[in-house]
Amino acid sequence: MLLFAAIAFASGDFVLDDQFERTHRRADIFDEGAVVIIAGAQRKTPDAMYAWEQTLRARVPEGTRIFGLSNLKKLPFFVPKSAVRRDLAEQLPRTPVLMDWKGKVYPNLGFPAGAVISVGVFSASGERLGLVTGEPTEPRLAKVLALLSR
Repeated sequence: MLLFAAIAFASGDFVLDDQFERTHRRADIFDEGAVVIIAGAQRKTPDAMYAWEQTLRARVPEGTRIFGLSNLKKLPFFVPKSAVRRDLAEQLPRTPVLMDWKGKVYPNLGFPAGAVISVGVFSASGERLGLVTGEPTEPRLAKVLALLSR
């Protein structure tokens, strides 16, 4: 099933805005080298995303692009989108967080629905090289770095 998701994503396009309301297309994200996407779908996601962002920025090879991806499909209707954007902009000012309001891109990339946080490593062509789930630890960071060296 994950292989199908990776294949479907590799051939599909998407357009998502980030927390700063800048538009990102699949082709723009995967055009300059390896990409790491920090993704989550729960309320604890921004804190976990920030922890991964700090860890990754200090250790990933130069030229690696870092993005966030927030699956917001289950966001309660009474929570204003502007508040979500503002909170992410304050917490992650250096990392574009793609706002997946309909929750379609998130599963197409193969990110697990129940995980608080996952880190996907992708090649410049958009091929998913691997996925690491959970808070940043030294062993998990080592797995991300190993995937980036492929």
